[in-house]
Amino acid sequence: MARPVPPPRRDRPPPRARPSYEGFVEKRGPRDQGYRRVWAGLRGLTLAFYGGPRDCEPLEVLDLGELVALSAEDRGLVLRLRGQEVTLKAESREAQEMWRGFILTMVQMKVPTDLALLPGPLFQLSEALREERDRRAPPSPPKPPLVPACFFEVTRLEAERLLERNVGGGNMVLRPGGHGQGVSVTTRQERNGTVLLKHYRVNHVEQGYVIDVDTPHRCSSLAEVVQYFVESSKGSLRPLDQYSPRLEFVETDGENGEETRGVCEPPQAAPTPHPRSLKPSPSPHRPALQPPGGPGGPPPFRAIPEEQTYMNEQGERDPPSLASRPAPRRALLPPHDSGMTEELAQKLQLRRALMED
Repeated sequence: MARPVPPPRRDRPPPRARPSYEGFVEKRGPRDQGYRRVWAGLRGLTLAFYGGPRDCEPLEVLDLGELVALSAEDRGLVLRLRGQEVTLKAESREAQEMWRGFILTMVQMKVPTDLALLPGPLFQLSEALREERDRRAPPSPPKPPLVPACFFEVTRLEAERLLERNVGGGNMVLRPGGHGQGVSVTTRQERNGTVLLKHYRVNHVEQGYVIDVDTPHRCSSLAEVVQYFVESSKGSLRPLDQYSPRLEFVETDGENGEETRGVCEPPQAAPTPHPRSLKPSPSPHRPALQPPGGPGGPPPFRAIPEEQTYMNEQGERDPPSLASRPAPRRALLPPHDSGMTEELAQKLQLRRALMED
């Protein structure tokens, strides 16, 4: 028994984009004999009319970019565009005010302040305005491709010297291509005491790079270019790390121009002094104390012992047994200073002679 042939399958049209506002209206335009009931959908500056809510192909489309004036009259909402006038009647006065608010918001890119709407519909207008701003925003520029850490803005000769100075930190660098397009890869290897320097060309093509070798290899990024060289050499090629764990320097001889490499060794830490050996350093605002008479002056007076020496009126010293009983008009003298004692005795004798006269 023959099976019935099924009818040919019709591909469904793609669904239309979600509008900012939609609903049934009665429309009358230049090509209409009267008002007809249609489904209207507003998205941006496009106002489309459909036969029903599920239709995908519009019956008519208005470009609100040509809108000249919009007014609410007794006969409905009148849209005056360049070359035509269209009247819309909504199901209610509130729906008509919503249509006016959404059309003006999409055209002026701001929510009108003279709308007779509740806070809920006003918030709906604000959200529609935010989405429309995001939709109209220019696309962000494409992000630049990530540059590997082993890429250096150097010439061919500088790349060779860079690898020579950083032996142990890597033996492969990427640099701007001398051919004007893409990049170049410089490698340095040592075999049996012989240095092998090689340069490879990497052409920049649409959506990627092509390594110019016997069998050209295509890569989508510079990171894949580096990975290709590492994997193809089985790990013998390693990208140069721009950060070195050692502090190195290069000295150039002024006479013959020879360069000498060296490594800066960290300075040895100074021994920590014992707390008892610490001496206070003089403050920059307060000078250090000096002995009387300056640094080379005489030492300070010594303390007088308990057995003090006194002198009587005749200029003679009292015996040690009387030293503990102070006498009137006796001067306290530092010990072991005979010169000063004789001078005072002479002054006392001169004074006594003047008083007797």
